[in-house]
Amino acid sequence: MKRDRQLRVQSGTAATAHDALVPVHTRTELLAAVILSLAASLLFFATTARGIGILPDSVAYMRIGTARHFAPLYTWLLQTATLTQIDIVTAAWLLNWFLYVANTVLILRLLFLAKFDPVWATFGTILLIGHPVFLEFHSVAMTEPLFIALSLAAVLFFVRAMQDSRTASAALVGAIIGLGMLTRFAAAPLLPTFAILRLLAGSGGLAKKLADCAVMTGVCAAVFGSWLVVSELTSGHSTGRSLELLGDADLAYWLGTVRSASTMLLPSVVPPALRVLFLALVVGAVIFVTANHALAWRRLSSSQRAQPQALVPVVFSLLSILYVLFLIASVMIQYRLNLTGRFLLPLYIFLALAAMTPFGAMSPGLMGSRKLGIVLAGLAAAIGTSNVARTAVFTLSTYESGQGYAHKMWLTSPVLASATKLPLTAAIYSNAPDLIEFRLRRSAAYLPRRFNHLSGRDDAPVPFAQQMDAMRRHLAEGNVYVVFIYGVDWRDYLISESDLLHSVPLDEEQTLADGRIYRGAGNAIDMPALP
Repeated sequence: MKRDRQLRVQSGTAATAHDALVPVHTRTELLAAVILSLAASLLFFATTARGIGILPDSVAYMRIGTARHFAPLYTWLLQTATLTQIDIVTAAWLLNWFLYVANTVLILRLLFLAKFDPVWATFGTILLIGHPVFLEFHSVAMTEPLFIALSLAAVLFFVRAMQDSRTASAALVGAIIGLGMLTRFAAAPLLPTFAILRLLAGSGGLAKKLADCAVMTGVCAAVFGSWLVVSELTSGHSTGRSLELLGDADLAYWLGTVRSASTMLLPSVVPPALRVLFLALVVGAVIFVTANHALAWRRLSSSQRAQPQALVPVVFSLLSILYVLFLIASVMIQYRLNLTGRFLLPLYIFLALAAMTPFGAMSPGLMGSRKLGIVLAGLAAAIGTSNVARTAVFTLSTYESGQGYAHKMWLTSPVLASATKLPLTAAIYSNAPDLIEFRLRRSAAYLPRRFNHLSGRDDAPVPFAQQMDAMRRHLAEGNVYVVFIYGVDWRDYLISESDLLHSVPLDEEQTLADGRIYRGAGNAIDMPALP
């Protein structure tokens, strides 16, 4: 009986190999793509009714401010759009709208490749694009939408490359991976994923497979490495991170990360113990489904393994594993890296596709179990219900208030209103210069940094003591103001207000509900340095 099931998996896989690569032409498939694209657009319009959300990193991507430790592709696209005289914030809105629709279509296409019928492919797509975190990061000017789009496109082109075995196709896959790494460094796991699967599947001998791996690697290295080298030579910075173990994660950190991951599935109002238990059930189900498919896949011949409906689940399963390993390595390397929704969202997408796509192939080993079907349907229904409820709340909230620095609270901020009245010739130091530059469109500088927030050490090109000396000289010249914005309270690497008052002479200009403004008092150079 087991052998019969294995044979049916093999024959079904081989029979649909060519059809899976045929472009979508049927009326129902096109209709599904149009309806989902319209639904995604409506959600996007609602959540960006007050403008696209602007987070601190968004300001850096727009090159407003001084941060330069981010991958550059998203910034390049925005800057290119501004050449047409489009405002950079409008350019971000247009780009993210396009990417939301593009990611919707890419997910739908992957489910069609896995041999889902249009109805189930539509439901599967909704489970992903309707997730509140998916919607959130498509409605703020962040790199996640572009990273997701390039990752999904890389998988699609890799599947096609496994069919035609052309060197040009392998080169194209490598180029897409390189572009993904220029968007987020977390795209790196794509390359070993594809290299491993190329060695295990597809036509050609070992020499051909190794050659394809070398081409993918070489092109990826050329795309990403060229920027890395040029950026280091011209500006002295690129990734902003050194290959040292600077992380400080302990047991409490990982327990907190598990709790955070559980909120990807259920709302935070659910007790943590229940959320973690549900997460464990979902992870167990995903492992069971993906392991079942992987075992069946290993029993196929090399050419049969390369068929789309057989290969796609394995791609996302292996990618999920390597992405988790990448996150663990990142936590060990970067100081105080918190695995927030922007890191967990790609993992959610990869795991969801890894768990869903095996069912498109109608593998008897999976579809023959009634109990398994009931369990998986129950888990999917719970996640879907949670998504609908949370997405509705999120959409209503952002429709009314906006997000991040575009939130309506900053329109009525007393400290920002007062900062607008400062002399145009005055220099400004602040704990939130990015907010000032974005909202007020005038330059501002960060307060001196006690340590580098990426390393936890005072290893900046200009050490803290020298930053303080420079600030004292600047204050002594006059016409310098310091603006503290209390709504921005997460930058503990900057000198605090109390320490600054003990280090430089400042006269209090205004005390407001959400901040305080000081003016340099002179004699700054005579003030003692901090111990």
